[in-house]
Amino acid sequence: MKKICFLHVLLFLFSGLAVSKAQSSPSQWNQWRGPNRDGHVDAQDWPERVSGDSFSLQWSHPLKASYSSPVLDDTLVYTTETVDDQTERALAYDRLSGELVWSTSWSGGMKVPFFARANGSWIRSTPLLDKNRLYVMGMQETLVCLDAGSGNLLWKLSAPKALQTPDPSFGGVSSPLIEGDALYVQAGGGVIKVDIDKGELLWSSGVSSDSMNSSPFSSPMLFDLHGQTQLVILERTRLCGVDLENGKHLWSKEVPAFRGMNILTPTQVGNRLLTATYGGKTHLFEPSVSESGAWQVKEQWKYKFQGYMSSPVVAGGHVYLHGRSGRMVCLDLDSGALKWTSEKSFGKYCSQVTNGKKMLCLSNDGMMRLVEINPSKCVILDERRVSDEETWAHLGMVGRDVFIRSLNALSFHRWESSETQRADRGKSIQNGSTAESLDS
Repeated sequence: MKKICFLHVLLFLFSGLAVSKAQSSPSQWNQWRGPNRDGHVDAQDWPERVSGDSFSLQWSHPLKASYSSPVLDDTLVYTTETVDDQTERALAYDRLSGELVWSTSWSGGMKVPFFARANGSWIRSTPLLDKNRLYVMGMQETLVCLDAGSGNLLWKLSAPKALQTPDPSFGGVSSPLIEGDALYVQAGGGVIKVDIDKGELLWSSGVSSDSMNSSPFSSPMLFDLHGQTQLVILERTRLCGVDLENGKHLWSKEVPAFRGMNILTPTQVGNRLLTATYGGKTHLFEPSVSESGAWQVKEQWKYKFQGYMSSPVVAGGHVYLHGRSGRMVCLDLDSGALKWTSEKSFGKYCSQVTNGKKMLCLSNDGMMRLVEINPSKCVILDERRVSDEETWAHLGMVGRDVFIRSLNALSFHRWESSETQRADRGKSIQNGSTAESLDS
């Protein structure tokens, strides 16, 4: 059940870890799509290439299957795996050495319906790191809270039991979010609020007993809209703003999708919200509130492009969106006008991370592409294969360190330019010479 390296645990505990949304440091990628849940990293110069020795493998470990994205703090990287039909597991590795620090298992596996098994029955939700705790939601919508340093189980909550709803037919998908002393996650067909210290259900909103058609596929976001902080969720058929205190819907807007395939995480642009659907279109909505406090939602534009599973990034007044067709598009945020469509397919799924100037795109077929943030044309600067197996999980990135969770492995890659490599080698030589002269 557990393997613990006590030296690493002690180092971790004494490192003064603080990884909440408000406190995450540049050395942390603590939740779904990064510190701000939007695929953005700190602005920095990125290398011009990912091929050759500029993107070098540091270590890799085989694992059981998972779609969870890796999350990491200053010293450890965390991932999950589905052990078998009845068991799920979280694991922590030393970031630099790749040494296993701990692993913790719990009961929670399940089988999705036969017509969906081509996509597997393994864990989907991405864990969340906050204040030395790791929160994970398994396939049965069971939430577990673990001590991030040791892997010790602090509490466990079964959402179906607490809500008296059936297990989700397609498994728990939503990645949890923390604000203050509460955790929010989409479960039971709606959204729930959970006390982070006790693991107790505080409220639920919009839950349903229809496990087949109401199980949510998206993840919640915390947005400030017209001066009011609220939870924004994408249900199977609606985009909604939810009051943090009581779970009441402040507003909602129908978002048509084939079989309710609303999967993307909503993207905020000022007071506007962007989303796209399978079998539908790309939409930009603007919720607003009157002097009387009544909310309304206006559709600013829609475009006939089907986003499917890949959440977009926004940079320079444009949205870069991967769609069901496999193509990438660039859309003007203000008008919805198409700026370009990629000639090359980026696969069935593509995780996107940007520094505002370039974009790393990891496709489900193991191809990594470096793309220029350019509204005039699609410029693929470089590409390489980083895995021979499927890579459906969103990549994790801090500085020059890139962590990739392929279907059956976790790997760490160091990304650096030729100039950086030469500078690092020069420093090593200089330090070595200095040490040698001191010893003499």
